[in-house]
Amino acid sequence: MSNDPMLEMYVMESAQLTERLEDILIEGEQLGGFNSEHINEIFRIMHTIKGSAAMMEFTQISTLAHALEDMFFYIREHDDARPDWGEIADICLVACDFFKGEIGKISSGGRSDGDMSALLERCRAYVSILTGKTARPDASPLVAPAPAERAHASAESGGTGYRLRIFFDDGCKMENIRAYQIVNSLIDVAHSIQTTPPDLLEDCSDEIIAAGVTIDLHTDLSAENLKKVIADALFVKKFELTQLEQTAEKPAEKPAAKTSKAKKKAGQPAVEAEAPPVAEAPPVQVGAPAAPVEIKQSFINVNVEKLDKLMDLMGEIVISVSMVVSSPDLNGLQLDNFEKAASQLLKNTNELQEIIMSVRMIPISSTFHKMNRIVRDTSKKLGKEVELVILGEETEVDKNIIDNLSDPLMHIIRNSLDHGLEDTREERIAAGKTAVGHIVLEARNSGSDVIISCTDDGRGLNRDRILEKAMRNGLLTRPEYEYTDKEIYQFIMLPGFSTNEQVTELSGRGVGMDVVKRNIEKVGGTALLDSTPGKGMTVTIRIPLTLAILASIEIKVGKNYYLIPTLNIREAFKPKREDIIVDPDGNEMIMFRGECYSIVRMHRLFRVQTDVVNFEDGIMIMIEDEGRMAGVFADQMVSEQQAVVKPIPSFITERIGQIHGISGCTIMGNGNIDLIIDVKSLTQ
Repeated sequence: MSNDPMLEMYVMESAQLTERLEDILIEGEQLGGFNSEHINEIFRIMHTIKGSAAMMEFTQISTLAHALEDMFFYIREHDDARPDWGEIADICLVACDFFKGEIGKISSGGRSDGDMSALLERCRAYVSILTGKTARPDASPLVAPAPAERAHASAESGGTGYRLRIFFDDGCKMENIRAYQIVNSLIDVAHSIQTTPPDLLEDCSDEIIAAGVTIDLHTDLSAENLKKVIADALFVKKFELTQLEQTAEKPAEKPAAKTSKAKKKAGQPAVEAEAPPVAEAPPVQVGAPAAPVEIKQSFINVNVEKLDKLMDLMGEIVISVSMVVSSPDLNGLQLDNFEKAASQLLKNTNELQEIIMSVRMIPISSTFHKMNRIVRDTSKKLGKEVELVILGEETEVDKNIIDNLSDPLMHIIRNSLDHGLEDTREERIAAGKTAVGHIVLEARNSGSDVIISCTDDGRGLNRDRILEKAMRNGLLTRPEYEYTDKEIYQFIMLPGFSTNEQVTELSGRGVGMDVVKRNIEKVGGTALLDSTPGKGMTVTIRIPLTLAILASIEIKVGKNYYLIPTLNIREAFKPKREDIIVDPDGNEMIMFRGECYSIVRMHRLFRVQTDVVNFEDGIMIMIEDEGRMAGVFADQMVSEQQAVVKPIPSFITERIGQIHGISGCTIMGNGNIDLIIDVKSLTQ
């Protein structure tokens, strides 16, 4: 997207409106119809989308939004209308997809050139059915009147005259466009409007910053309702509302002036009203002017790149503070005042780190609620009755992780709908279940991690069928009887693995669960499957709260130090000689809770010189990833660390390639560099 701030604001606000529209439509459809609150909100959203798109000259979006606005206007104004809510939801949800597609093109620097003719025709046809008449031929987008046509009207225009003076938040930018949007939102409720400055589409932001924007209008709205309209507008700092005296005009004494057509009201003809120059006939205030209304904005929009830079800088500060406090130059010195100051500095740094991390945290509800649409569309295509239950939607996760969750959750839910849930009501009832299938999407905190689970009450996974397909594909690396059920279930997350024999629109290509695995691994998480035949399946995703700072345990091997993510540590203990097994090939294994696991000697893996080679002298750390475990043997465990994750420098990877067993590095307080262990590669 270009650096045009107006375009950036349009894309952001339109995306938010479209997302809200989709939520309302899903909610209304689940309730079996839309109440008056739903209808009014949808109408307002369509009106705003239409006006903003028309202002930006995105005709396709504006035209379609206008047609949908007409539909809801008729429903809102006619109590005797008998709408088919299912058909309306279908039309509007397809329109949402069109809006999102066009907004995506615009944000990528492309043009809004999508073909909405078929959808527009469908919308017009339904409006014709709804009204019992032919569709209105004039479907060109309604835009705000040109500035020259906005004239202050006399009492002949009808309604009460008001003068609004609006001031915007300092530094909100594009004050003229924000004023234009407010005027555009008042057009449907005003007989006539005049603004000062007169042409808001010209660059008059400086004038508005200095003196505000003045809007003179005649409307049937009460003063209280007019205040609500202005108070709901974005970035309004304060406004003043004054009622104007409605004086009779004397046409004979009045010079020729521009005329303004009053807006057509339902069932009323347009009214022609002459507008005198404001300088010659200033409006007279009735009573004292109203006190300015202060509006405090609780939220601001911040570019994610700025938050990323802030987080990086916070990481550097954590490292710098640690280097100062842990400096070897301080060893042996008695510095009481320094230690007190250092303790306070560490406390403040930790608090600052927590606040910056919390700024990046957003509720997972936005991602969860998108799944309502997936369930709705997929269940209709499959002809299944399904209810989605959402739990823990208030759980907060790092913004970068949220961005990578939508695709995995979509594939998991589609998999549950297509493979898991029974095909018919009769099949479910025969199995002793409710006729309607259930999918439960839940999020909860667990220490420094977030656990997301998706559970269905369908057939469950077919262990034998998965194992047979894995054998045919040559995926088994040991005798089949050695595989646990959970290990067999994990096969369906491999690329190209699918138990569907036929490729359908929804499944059969073996890419869905592979996407789940890759996207979850990208954010440092793990995905595990569990299933009970005839009862259902659960996919559990475990991800860190944030990617920037890693909770880890520092271990020592020789003179080197390494970090193991706390998330992947199952247990640590002093190994006993009788628990160690060596096979004929010299491979070392350890018995742990009745199971046998491979041992990775860190000094051999990384070719490090150490005196600790006997198991009784070191520490065994059991690590786990996706259900696979291994024992890591090191000299000792040193401490718990909050590591600022850094990638391995490119000049190293370009020379020697990716280092097996290492995923990154971090700078410690003493200035040393610790390497971060790649648990996945060690357990494989």
